[in-house]
Amino acid sequence: MSPQIALAGAKADAGAQFIKAIDGMMIDIGPKSARASVAINNVYRRHLELLVLDEYAALEGALGTGGLVPLPNDPLRLNVKPRVEGPSPIGEKDLDNQASYLAARPAALGALFAVASRVTSGPVEVTSLVRHSEYQDALRKTNGNARTSVPTHTMGLAFDIALINTPLETVYEIRDVLRQMQSAGDILVIGERKQLVFHVVPHPTRLGYFHDVYARVVASAMPDANVIPSAPVPDLDGATLRPAVSADIVAVNPTEDFAEEWWAAGGVQSDLLVEVSPAAPAVPSDEHKSLVGRVAARCAAALGSILAALQGMVA
Repeated sequence: MSPQIALAGAKADAGAQFIKAIDGMMIDIGPKSARASVAINNVYRRHLELLVLDEYAALEGALGTGGLVPLPNDPLRLNVKPRVEGPSPIGEKDLDNQASYLAARPAALGALFAVASRVTSGPVEVTSLVRHSEYQDALRKTNGNARTSVPTHTMGLAFDIALINTPLETVYEIRDVLRQMQSAGDILVIGERKQLVFHVVPHPTRLGYFHDVYARVVASAMPDANVIPSAPVPDLDGATLRPAVSADIVAVNPTEDFAEEWWAAGGVQSDLLVEVSPAAPAVPSDEHKSLVGRVAARCAAALGSILAALQGMVA
């Protein structure tokens, strides 16, 4: 046997072992992938009509308005490696416009950057970002995973991490990072066994957070970039919240019982200062009262104090 044939055989054996290891991993995470798929369909179905990009023109329009944002230049410095050539590259069904498919919603890119920043053994290769519905329909002919009722790629909210060209050590590290982030409620992950990719979607409760991650990454890479962060979300961990009502009294009118005396005293000049400071009880008297009920009770107490003061003034 020639050295070349022996080397080719060794590589084939190593490749087969690699595929077997990844396939076994996908089988192991299958139940979690199924639950994540159900969760994605449930939480994003209601937003499908609003966010889905039906055709290439819609994709281009979203890029023009900022609804979609492109990957930063030189993404490898962010540990992200988009596949732009070779088998199954990004935009494979429309390579003439490939640059348009190197984009996603800001929150999706923020989630991608967060994942990649935690992987230390090698870059994260990405094979899919945004698509439009016509592209998705064409892809269904060759990719069974494209047959989904809630295609998050067409919403710009998903990215696929490829494993086939990634060292096994890095594959396992990516799996562990995704598992940790999913357990923390940050993302939803589906292991696609046929394509050997991780399909990743930011959890809807973390969209604002990942939008800010994207903004910070872009701002640090391009200081002159005009990136608008999402509205800040207060940190409520450990906080004790108490409802409060502020009101300005713009007019005071008497009740029917005091109307005659009120108008009879119309020429009297008087300054009326009413200050109401009800003390909040340490423990609610009725734990089952609704928030509206508690607020209404306090407002009634405040109005009672005002009416008592008015009665004293008229008398």
